[in-house]
Amino acid sequence: MGLFDFLRRGRRGPEPVSDPEQLWNLLAQAALSGNGAELERLCRSHRALIAQHFPAWQRVPEPLRNDRPGLEQRMHTLVSVAEVFAGPLGDPSLLQRLMGPAESNPLMQWEEKLQQARQEMNELRYDEAVRMLCDLLIDVRGLQGSGVDHYLPITHGHLGECYFQQGEANRAVSHLEQSLRLCEQSGDATGVTVYLGNLYEVYRYLGQPGPAADHAERLAAALAAQGKGREAACYRRQATIVRAGEPLNRIIAVVDEQQYELDELPQIGDGRVQFVFQRNRPNLRPAQVLTDRGEQLASAGSLDEALATFRSAAQADRYDPQSHYEAGVTLLSLQRYTEAVEEYEATEERAPGWFNCRSDLWLARQLALGRLGHETFLAVRALEDGNLPAQERARLAEKAIAAGAAVPLLHLLHGKALAALGRGAEAQAVLRHGLALADEPDVKTRLLVELGVLIEAPAERNTLLREARDLTGNLTAAAMAHVALRHFEATA
Repeated sequence: MGLFDFLRRGRRGPEPVSDPEQLWNLLAQAALSGNGAELERLCRSHRALIAQHFPAWQRVPEPLRNDRPGLEQRMHTLVSVAEVFAGPLGDPSLLQRLMGPAESNPLMQWEEKLQQARQEMNELRYDEAVRMLCDLLIDVRGLQGSGVDHYLPITHGHLGECYFQQGEANRAVSHLEQSLRLCEQSGDATGVTVYLGNLYEVYRYLGQPGPAADHAERLAAALAAQGKGREAACYRRQATIVRAGEPLNRIIAVVDEQQYELDELPQIGDGRVQFVFQRNRPNLRPAQVLTDRGEQLASAGSLDEALATFRSAAQADRYDPQSHYEAGVTLLSLQRYTEAVEEYEATEERAPGWFNCRSDLWLARQLALGRLGHETFLAVRALEDGNLPAQERARLAEKAIAAGAAVPLLHLLHGKALAALGRGAEAQAVLRHGLALADEPDVKTRLLVELGVLIEAPAERNTLLREARDLTGNLTAAAMAHVALRHFEATA
């Protein structure tokens, strides 16, 4: 066999299985280990054979009739296969075989009520979903069997999610712990990882690092047992950070969808690095939805309505920084500067260094004190958020600076526009002037980085980048300086 023959064969993947008993064993192994991707692959590639033999697999072998754990594992496999057919494969026939007519099958009715509750949750009607789920738990309390083992943890899990998204994380814990225990008892490996992850996030939200780290370590062990070493390593590292005292807000690097702490980032050559914020608490979905809605309203010019929506978002999640940040921007546009200062201070309190909050707070204070006019804010906003070509940005920044506004941020934006036009020497001069004026750490960090990447002399370049890295006024710029320095030092 030639090399090309070998490569072609290798791309086809595993050979199909023709023996029903062997196929059943493979399906059971994937279902019981929680390997959803492998289970779906088997179902897709053996769809006809599974449909043909599914009725026979439903008949319980004699040796299993008095073996409850064995019966539960068999039912779990059957349900898992049927759900793959009903979901990704779009064929509900196997699930219908298991459940029978909806009007006479309590499990089918249970499934329908869970779907109704999920729809309420998707539409943020958590109170209604809680009512439905609590009634459902009362209705099914007398049921027994493997179907109960499947649906009961989901029901408690939904309740835990409802309470958590409503900001009642304490009430979520008992339901999620119950879901976890039930999944451990039934051998549902996927469910175990889901609820360990949920509990980790809930305890983080509650500000309880010990229990959060404990659940992260248990989750890492469960993922490692499923062969998911990369994810396991991520949670082990996170457990260490949480236990030591996780910062309110920090920057992590993402390369090829893999997350790294900055001091653990490997040399990446020409690879692309994305810098993202990592807070010590997850975002609650109602606040996210309301903030997105507020941003749409603000973009449409409905500033008063947008502000009210941002404030509703802040009430939905008392730890959320983004709703306060967007409220600050909106209040500046409305020329309500003192209120904008309060919103930016609230942002900084929840997530120090969030986006450009620190420089925006400085600008809001200058406007509130009457040291700057609203036209300066409008110029900054157009330069930062507009889609102006570089030539127009350079002209606008130069005009604002010439009007007498001693705003280092304008020099930063002017220098970036000049650099984009290929006018490197002029850009350096403007950025140096901005550095001489800068007394606010956020803009100073950004000025240092922008100037550093333009400087060709290694000694001065590295000095500028080290100062930016250590200043950390702007977290993203400091992270860029950290990575750039490592690159330059490694290639020196």
